[in-house]
Amino acid sequence: MKTTTCLYILMVSILCISCHTKKEAEVEKKPEYLADIGDTKFNAELDDANFIFCDSTKVLHKRAQIAYTGGTPAMEKELINNYKIQPAFESFTGYFFIRFAVNCKNETGRFRWEIVDEDFKEMKCPDALEKEIITKVKSLKKWNHPIYKGESHDGYTFLIVKIENGNIVRS
Repeated sequence: MKTTTCLYILMVSILCISCHTKKEAEVEKKPEYLADIGDTKFNAELDDANFIFCDSTKVLHKRAQIAYTGGTPAMEKELINNYKIQPAFESFTGYFFIRFAVNCKNETGRFRWEIVDEDFKEMKCPDALEKEIITKVKSLKKWNHPIYKGESHDGYTFLIVKIENGNIVRS
């Protein structure tokens, strides 16, 4: 009887310890955020076949590594100066999230975008506005490829273009 009681207490103790340990592990578990979000695969319907990475094994995914000559103010000025607003655009307010690659020759490609409203919910905009924004972003040519640890790399970056009543808003 004494042995049975001891075994029973031992089993209950083990169960309690394992349940407690599980809960602690669950509480201590933190979300993992990856530094890179993956490559944008070539799509013949969207991408220029002439855009190629210099070394597809060394593509950086760190936004801060790619710069625009003259910085954000120069890029925004060029974008706004080349933008042609149309009356149909005036009813649109929202954001264009545009991701793209810059290779070691400072060429751009692999453009992908999402259009969202002020609550960041996906939405549609006039086709002409979408074409105008994407065409103008693709026409920006003063990108500087990333240099990391003294070596040239290809890399990904993104832009957020805010549109308010059809007008591009500076950041």
